[in-house]
Amino acid sequence: MKQWTVMILVAIFILPLTGLYGQRARYETVDETFKARSDDPLEVILDIDAGEVIVEKSFDRNEGRIQIRYSQRKFKQEIDFDRNRNRLKVRFDLKGLRNVNTDHDKAEVLVQLPDGVDILLDARVKAGEITMELGGLRIKEFSYTNWAGEGEVSFNEPNPIIMEKMDINAKVGESDFIRLGNARFVRASINGGIGEISVDFSGDILDECWAKVDLDIGEATVILPHDVGVKMQIGGGFSFLSSKNVDSDLTKDGRYYYSDDYEGQSQKFNVRITPGLGELNVDRR
Repeated sequence: MKQWTVMILVAIFILPLTGLYGQRARYETVDETFKARSDDPLEVILDIDAGEVIVEKSFDRNEGRIQIRYSQRKFKQEIDFDRNRNRLKVRFDLKGLRNVNTDHDKAEVLVQLPDGVDILLDARVKAGEITMELGGLRIKEFSYTNWAGEGEVSFNEPNPIIMEKMDINAKVGESDFIRLGNARFVRASINGGIGEISVDFSGDILDECWAKVDLDIGEATVILPHDVGVKMQIGGGFSFLSSKNVDSDLTKDGRYYYSDDYEGQSQKFNVRITPGLGELNVDRR
C-alpha cells in the first residue's frame, strides 16, 4: 500500500509539473536594441493586442530596448526601427481570439526608452495589464489608449521638456494616472469609460496649463495639486445623476470652483470635469 501511495503522489505532483515545463518550453523570447537619433524626435508606436506591458526609462541616453516573451502558438510580433525616420514600431498581435486566457498563452512586453531624445509616444493596448513609468523621459506628445484591463501610468520625475499634448483614453477596467503634473503638459484630455479611474494631477505642473476629464460610468477620483491656484468646472454629461464629493478647499462661485488660495497663488491650473454615471470624488492634496 505504501508503494502505491508513493506512486500516486508522484503522479499527482510530478506529472503536472512536467506538463507545465512543456508549456513553458513553447515560449519564445525576442530581445532587440535600437539607437535613436537625437536631432529629431523619436516617434514610438506601440500597437499591442494583449499581454502584460511595461514601458520605462532605459539605462542609456540614446539606446532603447524591446523584449517580448510570448507563445508563438497564439501571438505574432513585429519590431521595426527606421533610423532614417527615427521611428520605432512595435506590433504584437493575437492570431486568434479563442483560448487566449490560459496561463501558457500569456505574453510579456517590455519597452525601455532612452531619456536623451525627445519622444512622441503613441501607445495602444487592446487588453491586458499595463504599467508605464515615464518619469524623466523627454516626452513631447503622449497618446494612450487602453480598451480593456488594468492600467497604471506614472510620472515619478518631472519631464525635462514641455509636453505639448496629452491624450488619454481608458475604455473598460481600472486605471490609475499618477503625478501627471510631472508630465508638464500644456493641454491634457483624459477620458474614462466604464470602471474605476483615478487621475492625480500633482507634481511639477506648468503654470496656466489646462486639463479636461470626461467620465462615463463608474467611480472616479480626481486629485488636484495643493501648491497651485485651482479653477475647476463640473458640468455636462450625467452631472445631474452623479454623486459628487468636492474637497472643502474648493468653493463654488457661479459656474466655477476656486481653491481658497486661488488669488494669492502665482501658478494657476484650470480643469473641467464632465461627470459620468456613478461617483465623483475631487480631492486637493
